[in-house]
Amino acid sequence: MRVIGGEWKGRPLVAPAGRGTRPTSDKVREAMFDVLLALPELRAEGAAAPAAGALGGHVVLDLFAGSGALGVEALSRGADACTFIENERFALRALRANLEGLGVALVGRDGRVKGGDDGRAGRARVLAADARRALQADARRGARYTLLFADPPYDRYAEVRPALARLLGPLLAPRAVLVIETAAGTAAGLPWTTVREKRYGDTRVTFLVAAEVPDDEGVPADDDRSVT
Repeated sequence: MRVIGGEWKGRPLVAPAGRGTRPTSDKVREAMFDVLLALPELRAEGAAAPAAGALGGHVVLDLFAGSGALGVEALSRGADACTFIENERFALRALRANLEGLGVALVGRDGRVKGGDDGRAGRARVLAADARRALQADARRGARYTLLFADPPYDRYAEVRPALARLLGPLLAPRAVLVIETAAGTAAGLPWTTVREKRYGDTRVTFLVAAEVPDDEGVPADDDRSVT
């Protein structure tokens, strides 16, 4: 695995040990970002000057992050910040090793920034938590994301999908772009506008855009249905 483009192009990435995660291949990741960067909705969201990178101005969420390859790719291409949510220990080990190896500045629970070569390539938060709890906590703190990646386990997507539809809304900025990976035969089935859909081997990637008006209703804190 390697970073495909941007500041860290060609830098190696660590893949998680074991079989608990399924990293997005370099070829699929490259194709995904080619489509993503061509979306007019994405370009409209980037508020920064081109010198900041193709994703300058974007705040990213990498859900079911695994090795963090998708969020890292976004940071490499200029995203301001990325929150990584992952709960599997081997994946977390690889994710943290990748961020440390690239010199990414990390934001701790206390809000303090630790490490980082120069901070130019954006900052990262790593939430080692059940996805449901992490998303609810982010909603309570008022987080808003302009770009979201989600790569849930293919064999659990039918279980995960309803929870994503409930929990992601309060976290999406107006016109946020979502990139959802599923098995090739599985539709994303989420309540936002699909603008592109691509198949790469056994993977389907759906590109969606959130509504102009954000969803502020949130999800009750005692909703215990899991999207681990």
